[in-house]
Amino acid sequence: MRLSRRSFLYGAAALTLMPWVWQTAGGSLADSPRPWRVLLIGINHYPQLAGVPPLAGCLTDVQLVKNLLLDGWGLADSDITLLTEQAATLDAVQETLGVLEHSGQPLLVYFSGYGTVWQQQPALVFADATRSGEGILPLAELLRTKGAQVWLDTRFSPPPIEGEMLRWRFVPLPSGETRGAGQVPKDHLLWADLGVETHLNGVPMGLFTASFSHYLAALGGDRPLATSLMYTADELRWQTGAEMRLVSDGLAAHFTLSPGFDGVVQGTGRDRSLQIWCGGLSPWLLAYCHPHSRWSTADGGTVVDIASFNGLMAQGVSSQPLQVGDRLYEQQRRLGKNLHLQVALDTNLSKIERVDAINALANEEKVAVLNSSDSLPDVVLTKSETAGSYGLEWPVGTLLEHSCSGSNEAAKAGIRRLNPLLNALLAQKWLTLTLNPTSSQVAVCTTLEQLSPTAKLLSRQSPPRSPKPLADVLSTKLPAMNLHSPLTLAKGDTCRWSLYNYGDRPLNIVAFAWDSSQGILLLPLQAQSWQLTVAPGLNIPLYTWTLNRPCQWLKVFIISSPRPLNRFSQLSGHPSHSEPLRISGEESLALVLGLLGDLSGEPEGNEFCLDVREWCTQGFTLRVV
Repeated sequence: MRLSRRSFLYGAAALTLMPWVWQTAGGSLADSPRPWRVLLIGINHYPQLAGVPPLAGCLTDVQLVKNLLLDGWGLADSDITLLTEQAATLDAVQETLGVLEHSGQPLLVYFSGYGTVWQQQPALVFADATRSGEGILPLAELLRTKGAQVWLDTRFSPPPIEGEMLRWRFVPLPSGETRGAGQVPKDHLLWADLGVETHLNGVPMGLFTASFSHYLAALGGDRPLATSLMYTADELRWQTGAEMRLVSDGLAAHFTLSPGFDGVVQGTGRDRSLQIWCGGLSPWLLAYCHPHSRWSTADGGTVVDIASFNGLMAQGVSSQPLQVGDRLYEQQRRLGKNLHLQVALDTNLSKIERVDAINALANEEKVAVLNSSDSLPDVVLTKSETAGSYGLEWPVGTLLEHSCSGSNEAAKAGIRRLNPLLNALLAQKWLTLTLNPTSSQVAVCTTLEQLSPTAKLLSRQSPPRSPKPLADVLSTKLPAMNLHSPLTLAKGDTCRWSLYNYGDRPLNIVAFAWDSSQGILLLPLQAQSWQLTVAPGLNIPLYTWTLNRPCQWLKVFIISSPRPLNRFSQLSGHPSHSEPLRISGEESLALVLGLLGDLSGEPEGNEFCLDVREWCTQGFTLRVV
C-alpha cells in the first residue's frame, strides 16, 4: 500500500514527518536559516472525562523532547511554546497553531496524551475534552497544518486485552456521526499500535518518546531520523514483544545533525559537582548503571565520576571545570552483579494463585516479583486457561512458545519447570545490557543478508563514534527502514552475517542468539571454536544460518572485542557441528557472565566495570514464520 503524505506512525506512538519541512528547513535544525518553531503539548489529567484515569508520563515526555531540542539541536527557549495540562485546551492549541503557521517558519508539533477514535477517525484528546466531543481534534485536521512535522506519543485504537497491566494512552469515547471531509483512511485505524507508558528508572514516560529521543540524541550525524526510527522499532519490539508497525512518510534521506552525545551539563556547583541530563543514554540501561560509572568529554581530557542516577538525570564530579551546555559521553559502564529478572503477575490470576506464585518465585534467587504495574517487567507469569499450566509472556501479552506445559499444575511445580527458562531470560537480559551501538568506538561493521530464496541486504550496523570512519561505499548503501514490520524470514530461508574489521586491531568475535521458543543458542563461527579472530582490514562471512524452525522472536548478538575472551573459551568448550547449539538456562547464564568478566576491567568484584569504547555488541531482531 502506498502511504499518503498524511500517513502517520503507529507503534509506541504515532509519528508523521512531512517532507515540505525538510525541503524548507535545509541541513539541520540548528543551522537552518529560518529557525524552527515548536509546539509541545503534554496532558496527564482530563478533569471533564469522568472515570478516565490520569496518565503519568506525558509531562516527562514534553520535558524530554524540550531538552533534546535545546541541548541537542540548538534551539532557544523563545523558539518553543509549551501547552501542558489545563492550558492545553482545543481552542488554545488551534489558536497557537494558527499563529505559528502564519510565521512562515518550519513547525514541529509534539503531542503526548490520550488518543481516541472519534467519528471513525483517529483523534487527539485535549484537556477540556468531554464525552460529547468537545476538546477533541481529528488527526487529519492537525495534519493539514502547513509545513508541520508532527510527532505523537499516543494511541488510536483499543489496547489488547492481554496487555491490560500497562498504562495505555487510549480512551474509548462514544462516536457520533461520521464526517465526510478530512477522514484518514480506515485501513490506518485497523493497524495495531502500541501507545503505552511505564516507569523507567523510576520516572514515568512514554516508551516511544524515551527510545526515539535517546537515539536522536546519541546518534546525530547523517540520517539521524531514519536510523533513530530503525533502532527505535527494533528496541520496542524486543522490550515489549509487540507486533508493532512504525509508519512514516517523507523522511529526508540526507538530513544531518551535529554529532551525538550521551549527556549534557545542566548545572554546576562547588568542587566541580555537576547536574547532567542523560537523554542520550538508553532509558532501559539507566536503571542498572551503578555509581562510579564514568563519563568524559569528547576528547577524553575531562572525566566525570557519576555519583548517582535519578531518572533521566545524574549527579557527578568532574576532574576539570565544565560549563553548562558541555556535552558528555559514556566511557565506563558499571553494572552490579546482583541483577534480577523482573517478573510481573498476570492480573487475571486469582488471589490464591498470586499468593502461591509469589511464594514459589521467592525461592528463585535471581528473580524479583513486581508488586506494581508502574514498572515495565521483563516477563509476565501467566496461566493457561485451557491446560491449567503456568507460562511466561512478554509485557504486551505475547506468550513465549513452549513455556506452558500440556497439563494442570500447581504454582510450585510450574515455577520449578520454568526455572531453566527464567535463567535463560536473565542471560539474554545481561546480553541486552551490553548493547552499545551508539557509544562503542570499535571500528566494526556487521551486515545481515538474506541469501535464499532471494538475495537482499536486510540490515547493517556500525558504531557512529568510531574514530576511523566507515568507507563511504558501505555507509551510503543502507537497507530500507525496517518500520512496517519486524524483519521476517520464512522457515527454510538462509541468511548470513558478515563482519568487516576496519580498525587497526584484531577483533575477537562471539555470537549468541536468543530464540523465544528454545532459549540461548551459541553460533559456531568456525569448526573448532565458538569464537573467531578477525584481523584488521578483513571483511569476512561470519555465520550462515538456514532457519529450520519457526520462531516468534529471534535476536542475534554479535560481540566484538580486542580483548581475549578467555573465560568464555574455558566455559564454552568446542563445537561438534555447524548448527547453533542450545544451552541450558544455568549454563547460558554462567557463559554470559563469563563473557562479561572478559569484557570487564574488574571481573572479580561485585560489579562489572565495562569500558564501552573497547567492545561492541550489536543486536539483530527478526522473526521466522
